[in-house]
Amino acid sequence: MKFQQRGIALIALVAIIWICLSVFKVHIDIEIMGDAKEHEQLHKNEHNKPDSDAVRLKQGLEPPPRVNRLQQREIEDDNPNELVPPYLGKKNLKPIYVPWSDHKSPYLKQKEDELHESYRFNKYLSDRLPLNRDVEDTRPGACQLQRFPKHMGTVSVVLIYYNEAVSVVFRTIYSVINRSPRRLLHEFVLYDDGSVWEESIGPMKAEAEKVTEVPIRYVRNTTRGGLMRARTSAANFASGDILIYLDSHCEVLPGWLEPLIEPIFRDPTAVTCPVIDTIEWSSMDLVSGRAPMSAIGSYNLLLNYNWYPIPEAEQQRRRAEHGKNWAISPIRSAAMAGGLFAINRKYFHDLGAYDTKMNVWGGENTEISIRIWTCGGSLLFTPCSKVGHIFRHGYPYDFQGDHFQTVLFNYKRVAKVWMDDDEEFYYKLRPMAREKDVGSVTERLNLRKSLQCKPYEWFVNNITPNLVLEKDLAHYGQMKSVHKSNFCIDNLGNEYKGHGLSIGTYPCHPADGAIDNQFVMVTKGGIFRTIDRCLSVTSRNVLSMSHCFDFDKTSYTWHYNPNDKTLKHVRSGNCLDYGDKDMVTQMLVIPCNGSDKQKWTFTYNNA
Repeated sequence: MKFQQRGIALIALVAIIWICLSVFKVHIDIEIMGDAKEHEQLHKNEHNKPDSDAVRLKQGLEPPPRVNRLQQREIEDDNPNELVPPYLGKKNLKPIYVPWSDHKSPYLKQKEDELHESYRFNKYLSDRLPLNRDVEDTRPGACQLQRFPKHMGTVSVVLIYYNEAVSVVFRTIYSVINRSPRRLLHEFVLYDDGSVWEESIGPMKAEAEKVTEVPIRYVRNTTRGGLMRARTSAANFASGDILIYLDSHCEVLPGWLEPLIEPIFRDPTAVTCPVIDTIEWSSMDLVSGRAPMSAIGSYNLLLNYNWYPIPEAEQQRRRAEHGKNWAISPIRSAAMAGGLFAINRKYFHDLGAYDTKMNVWGGENTEISIRIWTCGGSLLFTPCSKVGHIFRHGYPYDFQGDHFQTVLFNYKRVAKVWMDDDEEFYYKLRPMAREKDVGSVTERLNLRKSLQCKPYEWFVNNITPNLVLEKDLAHYGQMKSVHKSNFCIDNLGNEYKGHGLSIGTYPCHPADGAIDNQFVMVTKGGIFRTIDRCLSVTSRNVLSMSHCFDFDKTSYTWHYNPNDKTLKHVRSGNCLDYGDKDMVTQMLVIPCNGSDKQKWTFTYNNA
């Protein structure tokens, strides 16, 4: 009898241990103690594994082919090659709220205002909304006809947060859980990058422990490392075939996952981004249209990200390769916005993850975009994958110093590693970056060499139609008036306000300061442009700014004569004129008359 009792007790003990292990498999709480050096070591450990390309190259061995088919899980399935429609998710679920939600009480505007100062969005309203609310399917109609391989690998969704509200983090998580097929969704990595607000620590972890549908690997770093170090570190805790990075304040829409990962399933060096819809920071409403995507991402000569119309050459490629469904086919993009993207996990590490010497946030999207394209990959927007994102009303966190200086530090590292001869051109655009100490970039230069990346000139000439190389410029810099030598051509802030606006004149800024508003160029091909726009003449003879591609080149061609210092519009034969007033907001192009009002000088000349 005693032996039977002991046997039963032993079986019960084994069952308890098994249950505990199952629970810990779902929720793993890891405390990372340390600073940025430990973040960096995690990445080095991954990169120095015996099978990594870097190690094999050091040993004189050829690296294995980087374009391997994504390894699929061995899943028992009656028809593993079946093509299936995208998963649209669950609807009308019983609402889940954060424990402190007062959604049944009257709305208090005073509380909204108090919390807005800390979070820079309507946190009070967010806490009153269900974490698993329904959203409308706003994909273009043709997306509903798509079919995808049933098994395309496993996905680890990585969320980095710092002093974030629990409600927006778990609205992100529940939207992914409820709108993703379980066969693809492997886990979440929820990474706290050194939060100090109480809600972002204990309550966040407690909410993670309630989730049973999908494993959540909860990782807390006790010191803030910044986005680049945090994302690099978090990737080392993921085990899915594909990493999907989402900002911690998103909601995915129905059918989002399959179109986002299929290009990676076909080619592991493809990196994909969803269409980014807006979640209004004040009303928390998701604003999403049904029209196909009409813009790509790129950056300007200052390395700042912006949106641009899809070039006609890319539209023609899509039509040729995808036929009648071309409007929902993936779109090649020069750059990503940076917050939301998917990448093969092994490729992410082989590609060098992030530059972990960069600080806080800013510029990392430009750096990784250049690296993807020049080192053999591709960057695509997927029109049928849509994700809503809260665009905050300002920054709720500090940049561990001055915001501009932090981003300038990161941009200079980009210039030193990736821009080749045009590093010097960047310093002419941003004189204050020239003497800035950004530490050693030797490790990143060695990475670039080991990956056998193409030169920056290839990137500009083939991927970014809005950029120009310094060697292709004839006259550039500040364009000073001979009529009034202390006045320069200035974009007056109109450059980023829309299409068709003019430029004007303004007192010249110090040459070693912030001169980007006054930096203008005439290319060797005769294009007159600012940092981000090219200039033509309207029917009213007013100078007008447009995007720097897909234009009728003859109407944009100019000729600068260094002898008489005139800038002549070739088609009309007229000259750029200062006008009768200082600080005019519209520059006129009128018949040439030889006066000083039509004479200009440039800082640099490459004639």
